[in-house]
Amino acid sequence: MEDQWRAPEAQAPSKEAPSRRRGRDTRLVLTGIALVLLVWFAVVNLQEVRIRFWLTTTAAPLIVVILISGVLGAAVSGLWARRRRRRTSGADSA
Repeated sequence: MEDQWRAPEAQAPSKEAPSRRRGRDTRLVLTGIALVLLVWFAVVNLQEVRIRFWLTTTAAPLIVVILISGVLGAAVSGLWARRRRRRTSGADSA
């Protein structure tokens, strides 16, 4: 009965290896730094730019172009990491 009132930190430690946790924390910090730099870079570049697509040309604030590029880059990076995880987990189970 007493176990249910125990503080969460007093319960069993995480089964995750310390080096793996440290790597995840490092990636999180680096991602945060990259996000802050991206936002700062976008905010200081507010001028209007001309964008040429295959069939048309348009004008948009540079901040929009930078933020869309950042989101697309993050999406590609996430898909790449997901593919890599699937490959390594498939190889481990074989």
